[in-house]
Amino acid sequence: MVLSDFNMITSAADKNNSNLNHHIMRKFREFIDDNELKELYMHGRRFTWTNERDAPMMTKIDRVLVTLDWELTFTDNLLQVLSTNVSDHALLHLSTSAPFYQQKRFRFEIYWTKLEGFEQAVKDAWVCDEDIVDPYKRLDALLRNTATTLQAWGERKMGNIKLKLAVANNVILRLDCAQERRNLTQEELWL
Repeated sequence: MVLSDFNMITSAADKNNSNLNHHIMRKFREFIDDNELKELYMHGRRFTWTNERDAPMMTKIDRVLVTLDWELTFTDNLLQVLSTNVSDHALLHLSTSAPFYQQKRFRFEIYWTKLEGFEQAVKDAWVCDEDIVDPYKRLDALLRNTATTLQAWGERKMGNIKLKLAVANNVILRLDCAQERRNLTQEELWL
């Protein structure tokens, strides 16, 4: 059986209006039951999609369904609904408490090239120990030094961009949640 992802709701509570297809809802619930699946509880939001209109239609069409074996394997799971900052769908973040240590990687920010002093910062950073004669090791040292220097230079110039993005995403999430309960004001829509 193939179900359209647009209609993947299980109950009237999954939509903010009464335009429902009860037949498809029943078929989707039967699919879940027949396959012995369980839906993980989503923390943070009630709906996961919006048509982003003035009087928005909102639905919960994004979900995580798991088997009993999966749930017994990952007992400390947490499913969070994040902001709709990049799509009309809210991002889902599933944590299974498995240790995950992400190595900090250099990330070149394209906006740095527009900041005053960028070229000088690169010139100042493009240095390494003259005793390194192997060309590959020399290039590696030059790139590592430049990455470290640019990262620090960027933070001094702009502040902590990750913190600013986190604050912006938090504001978007709060507006998403408010929109589930009421229409947003013109100021909120502008923001």
